[in-house]
Amino acid sequence: MKTKILTVLFAALLTSCTTTGTKGTPDKIDFSLYQGTWFEIARLPNNFEEGLKCITATYSYNEDGMILLTNKGVNKHNPDDIKTLTARAWVPDPEHPENLKVQFVWPVVTDYLLVHINRDKGYAIIGTPSRKLLWFLSRSESIPETDMEELKRIASKNEYNTERLVYVEHGCGK
Repeated sequence: MKTKILTVLFAALLTSCTTTGTKGTPDKIDFSLYQGTWFEIARLPNNFEEGLKCITATYSYNEDGMILLTNKGVNKHNPDDIKTLTARAWVPDPEHPENLKVQFVWPVVTDYLLVHINRDKGYAIIGTPSRKLLWFLSRSESIPETDMEELKRIASKNEYNTERLVYVEHGCGK
């Protein structure tokens, strides 16, 4: 399940304001605004996505409150080998929408944090409570260097180590 962690990309879809999830709580949640595709720009190393490029997550919101996810990554050495994984996710406590639950396989549920989101620029930072996993997400295939530096500062401020970031190769559709 190399693409298991791709599911966290959905978290960027969960709130309609700029926030720092571990330091503050968004005013509201409007899931419908974030349907569609998000690109993974960078992450801390993990074995789930090793050897993949063009990593994306596409999600849709159901009226029952569930978020359905389809995650995709392309094998760097064989572009015909596309890894996909479907999962479901939800916010267990509306008072704390930065805390997320993702279910890859029943009955296993994993916790994630929405560390930061900027709806206007289309960026998000997702992490785990252990601070061992971290992802930078965008609505486009790249983030300008100055914006990426600011996102790294936000992650560091929230106690994530950004010195070992792995940057994701994109451009598979070109």
